[in-house]
Amino acid sequence: MTAFRRRLTSDCNCVDYGMNSTTKYSNAVQVLALCKFAGVQPRLLQALLQHFGNLERIIRADSGKLMVIDGMTAEAANKITKSAKFLEEAQGYHRDLTGRDITVITRFDADYPDLLFELNDPPPLLYVRGRLPDKAKKSVALVGTSKATNQGIELTVKLTRSFAAASVQVISSLNKGIGAAAHVGTKTAKGVSFSVLESGVDQLDPAESVPLAVDIVERGGVISEYPPEDKFHEDNHVCANRLIVGLSQAVVVTQVYRDSRRTLDLLSCCGQIGKLAYVMIDPRFGALVDKESLSKAVSCGAIPMVGLDKVDDIIKSLV
Repeated sequence: MTAFRRRLTSDCNCVDYGMNSTTKYSNAVQVLALCKFAGVQPRLLQALLQHFGNLERIIRADSGKLMVIDGMTAEAANKITKSAKFLEEAQGYHRDLTGRDITVITRFDADYPDLLFELNDPPPLLYVRGRLPDKAKKSVALVGTSKATNQGIELTVKLTRSFAAASVQVISSLNKGIGAAAHVGTKTAKGVSFSVLESGVDQLDPAESVPLAVDIVERGGVISEYPPEDKFHEDNHVCANRLIVGLSQAVVVTQVYRDSRRTLDLLSCCGQIGKLAYVMIDPRFGALVDKESLSKAVSCGAIPMVGLDKVDDIIKSLV
């Protein structure tokens, strides 16, 4: 396994805390202080940035100034006013992550994925092992049920070969079924894939997915919005879905049924932000999509693509 990529943020904001102390903290440290230690969520940070303009002003704001933000609570404002005190702890935490080859990428960094700004609530920071998708290359999300059949896995693997041949990067979850098949297929086709996690990078669930994650990092990366120590929670798929959608130029579903809640929620996310979505249908692989799921997908704006040869049309649409 190649060494995990390291990156130290060079773009720092000068922040003055105290009567005679001026210290420089990187964007990564400041965002960690606000989001991990002071509990600021993506939508709130977006509102804070719109009002204050930059991280320094947010961190230095008092409760009175913070309370003018729509949706701000007294509890949240109180935590934010303590963010300056969290900077040293955040810096130590960031240093520890860097030593463990876990990169923290913030929305202020040059290599932050531009596609994520299409989301209503772009993540303030990402924890990455390996690397992020190449901005100069096309990316597609390949998703579907965790209860995949042999036919669904075969169709998914065939698609990955076409994507790899066209140098298209594959984005998916680390879940069993179609998600795992997307990564395994990409590897065998000598392509590049990226996994969005529903937990921190130290808390992979199930544990059996660790070897697959290691394989992914060799050429691509595993990406999480959650700190490495955060464990999986059932509702985490909602945030993970939006990142899968956000990191891709289009979403392709290969197998989905009416009880595939994660996949159907992901398609709803596509509909909310106007992301291209396709449902691949090929009679040679059997009935991989039931009528109810297809109707739901179409209502979210997904386009049925009949025949594996239509993959070329999908690739052309990735702009």
